[in-house]
Amino acid sequence: MIQFRTLLSSELENWFDHVALVFDQYRDLEASRQYFMNHWYNDPWRDRHSVFVAVDGDEIVSTVRVFQRSIYLAGNQYTMGGIGEVSTKEAYRRQGISGKLLQMAIEHMEAERLDFSMLGTGTHRHYARYGWEQVDEYWQKAVVSPRKNSKVKLINLQEPSELRQIGELYHEYSSQFNGAIVRDHFDYWRDWIMTEVLRGWIPNQVGRGWVLEEKGEIIAYLIVAKGLNDDLIRVQDFACRGDAGPSFRKLIRHAVASLCGDEPAEAVFPAVIASDFPVEWNVGHSLMIRINNQDLWGELPEENLSDLFHGGKDATYGASKLLRWSIDGF
Repeated sequence: MIQFRTLLSSELENWFDHVALVFDQYRDLEASRQYFMNHWYNDPWRDRHSVFVAVDGDEIVSTVRVFQRSIYLAGNQYTMGGIGEVSTKEAYRRQGISGKLLQMAIEHMEAERLDFSMLGTGTHRHYARYGWEQVDEYWQKAVVSPRKNSKVKLINLQEPSELRQIGELYHEYSSQFNGAIVRDHFDYWRDWIMTEVLRGWIPNQVGRGWVLEEKGEIIAYLIVAKGLNDDLIRVQDFACRGDAGPSFRKLIRHAVASLCGDEPAEAVFPAVIASDFPVEWNVGHSLMIRINNQDLWGELPEENLSDLFHGGKDATYGASKLLRWSIDGF
């Protein structure tokens, strides 16, 4: 008989094995397992009581995890439960098991007073049954010519003064938008972000970050990821002080020069980043959002989730205020 409960501390290694086997997103079980280990041990808000499992005998057959976070939204901060590690072994699928775990996750989020919930998926109908709604995301793609800049240097999150400046920049920049994670825990920067910058455990991919300095002060930073077998630069994180355009241009051109040499490369970055590059707009459909605390509608400026996170009914493409940094992905 299948048991539904929270994860036991003695089951953690088996849980890593389970999610690595079900996802195996890198076609490399060791790398996939390391990904989930990183997302456990580098998460200062981790709690095994927010990991829900279905167990058949001694075998974990399905799981759902709630990542406890806060987000910026409409000029304020709200609590949020990120849904991740939704994984069911093939022999146990289409039996309502993950649905039962999702219901347990919802009850947990309501008990913990997590105002919203966010997830990424390609199976929207499954989550829509439990109250999540699809919200489109907008991305820009531009061809960027390489150019190194003497005022740009590699990021160093181990240096306390630099980490402080970067943390302040992040809050100042990302708090203008809707949906970005609040990074108000030192260990999150030191462990999660620093590990994600390098992305060394991911096969065939490299990550790197830089800061832009003026008069000894950091005024912007950029973190990207790039596949070793392509020249696509994916912006993972960015913040600046003042006008984003000049700082982003300097940093992204330096990134292309550092990772791609003398050849131009395509860069993909969130819609909110103001730039003067000619861009192609892309729409992502994977994001789903749920409001757990219905009482919030009385204080929120919009009447539905899409308008709320985009910042208005007509806020599409460059006018959207929705922002999720890939480096925070769960």
